[in-house]
Amino acid sequence: MSERSYSCETAVAVAEAVRPWLDKDTSEPPPAAAIVAALRAAEAEHAGYQRDLWGYAAGNAACALGARDERGARWLWATALDYAGRAVAVADESAVPRSGTAPGTFQHVPA
Repeated sequence: MSERSYSCETAVAVAEAVRPWLDKDTSEPPPAAAIVAALRAAEAEHAGYQRDLWGYAAGNAACALGARDERGARWLWATALDYAGRAVAVADESAVPRSGTAPGTFQHVPA
């Protein structure tokens, strides 16, 4: 996976997680606590390994809120985004071709 596609997939995952805030009529970005809550919601909506990855993302984001220094907070946010990206990648890997279908036809298999 290229760095660009990884970044795009991660951004899409986080954007979908914070969609309830984005649907509000405001020009302010969502507060960090809203992002943590959205990641927890994404965790609750998944199962298995993918749920674990969303949980790690949420946990690191929550720790970033309480970080004592900016460097530590940035590292924790980066780690949270890395886990969110991995959760997206797991979802992409679960799309497998069905037996007896034409090449390029995929069926999503829940994790």
